[in-house]
Amino acid sequence: MGIKNETVMVGRIAGDPRLTYGEKSGIPRFYARARVNHWQREDDGTFTKQNQSFHDVVVRYDLAEVAHQKFARGDDFIATGHFRTFTDDENNEREEFRATTISHNPTTTDYAVTREKTTGIDQEAVGVDHGKAFERPEHDQPAHEPAALAR
Repeated sequence: MGIKNETVMVGRIAGDPRLTYGEKSGIPRFYARARVNHWQREDDGTFTKQNQSFHDVVVRYDLAEVAHQKFARGDDFIATGHFRTFTDDENNEREEFRATTISHNPTTTDYAVTREKTTGIDQEAVGVDHGKAFERPEHDQPAHEPAALAR
């Protein structure tokens, strides 16, 4: 399985978020209007602020309920997902950003991380050298034979 390629949105919650549930499915849906600032990189390496755009951000399923508990108007966020075009109830074509992950932006948000000590096979794997976790495994190099043309 390959790595998913998704769009990243960095923005600010511009309105009060809402949590709704599908009438038929009961699936939770978090909705917020978001402001995204756009920047242009200059030749000298600095950035110049450009315009801003506004987007509908939607999160579904269990993450929707978590997002509704954690996000409020004015919160900066980073989300991954994709843009989706749909037709609304009034037959208007609209676009929303359907987020698959969302978190507060760590460059503009103060927060604390609480880590619980974990136990179990992941923590105490027998025979695993955790010091080499990021090293590439060694493989025997295959013997290369010179190419030969057959007649």
